[in-house]
Amino acid sequence: MIDPRLVAKALIDVDTSNFERFAQVFYGDLQDRNFVPLGGVHDGGAEGFDAALTNDPELFVDEAATSFLQVSKEVSTRGKIRKTHARLVAYGRNPKALTYITSQTVKDIDKDERVLSDELGCRVAIRDAKFIEIYINSSEAIQAAFNAYLLPSISYLFNFGESDIAQKVPDQFNKTLAVFLRQEVERRHNRSTLLEAVSDSLILWALRDTDADPTKPKAIDRAEILRRIETALPTAKAFIRATLDHRLGVLSAKDAPGGRQIRHYRGLGQFCLPYETRKLVAVENADDDLLKHQVSCAFEDRLAQRSNEDTEAERESIVKVCHSTLESVFEHQGLKVAQFVTDADMDDELFTDVGQIVSQVVAGLPLTGDIKTKIRRHVILVLRGTFYMSTAVERRYLDKLSRTYVLLLLLKNEPKIVEFFSSMAGSFDLYLGTDIIIRSLSELYLHPESQTTINLLRILKAAGSKLILTEKAVEEVATHIRRQMLEFENHYERNVHRISLAEVEYIDRLLIRSFFYAKLAPVNGVSPPKNWRDYLSQFCNPSDVVRNSGDRELANYLMRRFELSYESEEEMRAGIEEGEIEQLAAAIRVIKEEGGYQKSALSILAYNDALQVLRIYQKRRAERESSPGNPFGFKTWWLTQDGKVRRAARDVVRANQNQRFMMRPELLLHYIAMSPSKAEVHASYESIFPTALGVRLSSGLRDAEFKKVMRDASEISKVDDARAAAMVTEMTEKLKADVHKQFDAKW
Repeated sequence: MIDPRLVAKALIDVDTSNFERFAQVFYGDLQDRNFVPLGGVHDGGAEGFDAALTNDPELFVDEAATSFLQVSKEVSTRGKIRKTHARLVAYGRNPKALTYITSQTVKDIDKDERVLSDELGCRVAIRDAKFIEIYINSSEAIQAAFNAYLLPSISYLFNFGESDIAQKVPDQFNKTLAVFLRQEVERRHNRSTLLEAVSDSLILWALRDTDADPTKPKAIDRAEILRRIETALPTAKAFIRATLDHRLGVLSAKDAPGGRQIRHYRGLGQFCLPYETRKLVAVENADDDLLKHQVSCAFEDRLAQRSNEDTEAERESIVKVCHSTLESVFEHQGLKVAQFVTDADMDDELFTDVGQIVSQVVAGLPLTGDIKTKIRRHVILVLRGTFYMSTAVERRYLDKLSRTYVLLLLLKNEPKIVEFFSSMAGSFDLYLGTDIIIRSLSELYLHPESQTTINLLRILKAAGSKLILTEKAVEEVATHIRRQMLEFENHYERNVHRISLAEVEYIDRLLIRSFFYAKLAPVNGVSPPKNWRDYLSQFCNPSDVVRNSGDRELANYLMRRFELSYESEEEMRAGIEEGEIEQLAAAIRVIKEEGGYQKSALSILAYNDALQVLRIYQKRRAERESSPGNPFGFKTWWLTQDGKVRRAARDVVRANQNQRFMMRPELLLHYIAMSPSKAEVHASYESIFPTALGVRLSSGLRDAEFKKVMRDASEISKVDDARAAAMVTEMTEKLKADVHKQFDAKW
């Protein structure tokens, strides 16, 4: 027996020719008669017709030449059937019955059949993907056809560890992720206050071993501060570089609120803690260390009171394992622990997880098996008291660590979140907007770390996403280059040597501005361009671009340089009515006329934009992306910042169930490109929670933010896993389509 779920997937992946071969056998067996390619049948005077349609292998006919079979993977059902009937009539045929077999799922089959039959005067029958799934096991011949023609297209599913996206990430449907996504969907503005507090704590922590003693000062530079912070908290990369200089300036200012907290040796470019700050830090460290020491004492007291064995030899190891287990519990079940701490809603599942983590920690000890067993037994005894009958000092300690965990959650420094967005990175089919391509070209002379857009494309490609360059986008890029060449020739060429570095930031043309930066402030190890033509020659032949004959070479370069797939205009148009394109293009023209576009260029740009928008929806339908079971939602998007097109296409969005078509690059930067690896996050938990930093960071989280997270966690904890999974999918789609959200990272 063939599993219908495999059929559904195979119908998506199979190519057109193999689907045609399968459909011929499938329907012929169901009807108990032969259907052969139309070009191979000659009856009477139909030879001319047959020859004319020999190159159309998707049309079949029965022996009586009265019933015709049309096989197609196209999305537009009615349009395809009408065209097929018209061609048959034009070549002298009189079809009495026309059966249409499609790999798509057709919503209103009965209505379509009735309307088309009445309109064409021919009995029309539609057999869609659901029909094929139902009858796939009707006969051995059909099963054999599936194995021969459809199964090879999904052979990769039978390799260990490989499956469709919806099957790859079942473990990621968890309530922690749902809580985080709800926070992100509801938060429209960046967390400037929170990030300032966190940044200040991290800066003081990074300077913890510096000293302003005039006899033997010890200071570190900005690069070392940054290295220490990003090592301790990997997700700080998303905001610390943008705020570090500002916060260093604030903390080292004489009139800083609360007084100067750090010393800045401007001549050396180094920083350290003055005596006053060191004294405050010492007091805070003492308080934090004392708290952890008091918790250790609580562990020892409970051990002495509850155990009937002599544990003096193992006492120190038991206390250390208790702390290590608590720290690991926050990494794996942080939200559950935080809920327990805030509302004492303890369940047996959480402590079962604690027991498993104890076993993992104890397994790593360099001790004999008997000693490990003894330590494990007593650690569980001690921690059971911590969770069920905790002392006041233990509750205070867990409260601080809970707040630290929630802060890390909000900063995306959480293993489940990192894993989810890492998996998401491989689930996209992204059509690159012209603005994204131009920005990538403008970064070619930058230091690799500063090539934000290029690095984003590289990360997405490496993760498995498909990046698509269209023929229309290449035309627009070439046109953009031509215009900037003309502007450079008219306004800059005679003054190249007079333009200073300070003036470059005021140049409003991206490629021209990047040329001057590359020439006047070259990056170490990167040779600056000799002139404007030399700069352009890195990615195109300027002479060919001027002659409007360099599109193919430019496309070749872009595909190779950024590992892009290519889609022709003909491929984009498949299944889209010309009238739809023209109607949307007219709406786009109205909006873009306000932006001062030249009318000659405006019509072309508006048409291209309209085609791209409709292609997104057409491809989603063709790929059956609307399945609710996909945790990441739609995979096909247009990656661009063109807000005018978004506004002009509101009616199209509404007609497609309010499903948006455009994704902002900031979202991918914030959640994917700037996210750390899971290993980096694991290392950060090991460095944060066992130290005073783990306790101190909790002070950066305002009580209102903490309570908001815990309210959401309490609400989501009451739903089952299936509902949490549905919430994840819903909120992921909202996040991808949000055009107003402000991100902490700037693009």
